[in-house]
Amino acid sequence: MSNQLIEKIKEECLRIEEDALYSSKSHYNASSPWEKCNLFIGIPIAILSAIAGLSALKDMTTITIVISFLLTCLTAINTALNPSKRAGHHKSAAGEYNNLKNDVRLFREIELIEIAFPDKDLKEKVKVFSDRRNQLNISSPTIPRWAYEKTQSDVNNGYTQYSIDKGKE
Repeated sequence: MSNQLIEKIKEECLRIEEDALYSSKSHYNASSPWEKCNLFIGIPIAILSAIAGLSALKDMTTITIVISFLLTCLTAINTALNPSKRAGHHKSAAGEYNNLKNDVRLFREIELIEIAFPDKDLKEKVKVFSDRRNQLNISSPTIPRWAYEKTQSDVNNGYTQYSIDKGKE
C-alpha cells in the first residue's frame, strides 16, 4: 500500500466526513421548526376538541359551531403541512448522515492506520462510503438555505467539534 494512496484515501474520507457533518447538522436544524409547528398546531387542536365536547354537552350551539370551525381549519392545516412527518424525515436523515460521518472517521483514524488493507480493498471501502453519501443525498429531504447557513455558523464557531479534537488543528 503506497503512502500516496493512503493520503488520497484520507483526503476523500475528510471530504465525506465534512459533507456528512454539514448535512447531519443541517437536517437537525431543519427538523426543529417542524417539531415546534407540530406542538403549536397540535396542542390547540387537543384543547379545542375538549372545549367543543363540553360546549356540545351544555347545549352551547354557537360556541360549539365556532370551535368546530376552528378545529376544522387547524386540522386541515395540520394535515396539509404534516409537521410531525417532516420533522421525522429530517431527523432520520440527520441520524443517517451522522452514522456515515462516524463510520468514516473510525475508518480514517483507526482502521486505515492499524489494518494493512490491500490497495483494492482501500479503494472499495472509500467507494462504499461515497455511495452511502450519494444515496443519502438522493433520498433525504431538501435542506432549507437557512438551516445550512446556521450549520455553517455553528461549524465556524466550533460548536460541532468534539472536546478531544479542539486544538488539534
